[in-house]
Amino acid sequence: MARWPGRGVSPEHFRGALGEVWFAPTRFFRRLDPEGGLLRPALFASAVMYLNLLLETVLQAVWTGELTYALLYAPLLGFVVSIVLAPLLVAGLASLVLVVLDGAPSRRRFVPVFRALGYASGIGVVLWVPYGPLVALPYGLLVATVAVREVLGLAWSRAALATLLPLAAALLAVFLLSGPGDAYDLLRNPPGS
Repeated sequence: MARWPGRGVSPEHFRGALGEVWFAPTRFFRRLDPEGGLLRPALFASAVMYLNLLLETVLQAVWTGELTYALLYAPLLGFVVSIVLAPLLVAGLASLVLVVLDGAPSRRRFVPVFRALGYASGIGVVLWVPYGPLVALPYGLLVATVAVREVLGLAWSRAALATLLPLAAALLAVFLLSGPGDAYDLLRNPPGS
């Protein structure tokens, strides 16, 4: 746990951060050290993505009854995908938020926004659960807005615009690429589909 003057203690270990992001996001992001570095939030986002990939693969295999040797590759492949992709997605979103706010990303504000959005990705830990995305997406949008607001000290309207505009564009692109018939299935995440 990190301590710095005037901000208290920030639990940046996985379970503590995950619990606070879900149940006390305002308190968590107020106490988050803006200069704490990029490694912990990058690993946190990677761990959340890895758990989702792994648990969804196992759930799908159990539901369909296809427990084969191919499941042995899931942990390795999921690890490689999540360790590379999660930090890149968080960095891209942080850059887009700063483009909306300032017109271009700045080094001074990138680290705090990356840290906040990296931990805000903890809301996605339930995406593998059937119907989990129906809860996680709206709540995740709120938590990401709270994260940007608290870490940069913005007004609600400005934080919401800067956060929701890039996230809404990304969600729209995913839904358009998946096609109208599959968009609903993406949200409810049924096992065996």
